[in-house]
Amino acid sequence: MGWYELAKVVHFMGLIALFGFFVIYARAGERLRAAGTLAEARAWLGMLEATRGMLPGGAGMFIVSGVAMAALRWRGAYPFMVVGFVTLLAIWVLWAMVGARHLRAMRAVVGDAEGPVSPAVARAILEPAPWGTMGALNGAALGVLFVMTTKVGWIAAIAIVVLLAMLVGGVFTTLVRRRRDGVASGRVEAAA
Repeated sequence: MGWYELAKVVHFMGLIALFGFFVIYARAGERLRAAGTLAEARAWLGMLEATRGMLPGGAGMFIVSGVAMAALRWRGAYPFMVVGFVTLLAIWVLWAMVGARHLRAMRAVVGDAEGPVSPAVARAILEPAPWGTMGALNGAALGVLFVMTTKVGWIAAIAIVVLLAMLVGGVFTTLVRRRRDGVASGRVEAAA
């Protein structure tokens, strides 16, 4: 096995970690937003917190292996490489600025108390912007996966990543906003 193939294995490990993070985050987040008691909320919040190292770890593997593969085989600034690196760095920064902060804010408001989820706790959990941001990061990662696979040109590469980020982020925001509005008005809807 050559160095390029070894770098590719590490690249796929980064892919698994990153998309594993997004899958678990979306599914556990759905359950957290639907939690009726603080004990349920703590359990699902703990699942979200367990994913913390997956995004930075996956991103680190992606960056190191991507640089190695670019140096070993690809010469020049190809759209799939540049868009991938820029998007990955944006994902990493936005996770630290929005996702990790939201986790800490939810942990602080959930606390150690028992009983039903109070309106204040529900407001913190059902804040649409952080969930929408996480959805947008998921969509951007899906866009990069498509761009890496198809090796499209500059305009298409950028458009695909931006459009998928907007689409998935918009869906997450809308679902969380509907859930929040349903809780606020007293009607219980399906988990969002």
